[in-house]
Amino acid sequence: MTKGYLKSTVLIALCFTSIHSFALDVNTAFYSLDKDSNGTLSEAEAGEDALLHENFAQIDKNEDGQLSFDEFKQFVK
Repeated sequence: MTKGYLKSTVLIALCFTSIHSFALDVNTAFYSLDKDSNGTLSEAEAGEDALLHENFAQIDKNEDGQLSFDEFKQFVK
């Protein structure tokens, strides 16, 4: 195995680890805010995070008054 191949393999592994960690962090953040466990965040639930609350209307793309996990994930990116 060459050093270059080994370095590439390690870098790829680190990227996947970072992506996995990000996904876990997003899940943890969303579900810790979702107090009623209905799979969406109300404006009141989002109010626990100042930045999320300030941007609620812009994050709520379908304007249903709730943030879905996908809307939340897009904002966090």
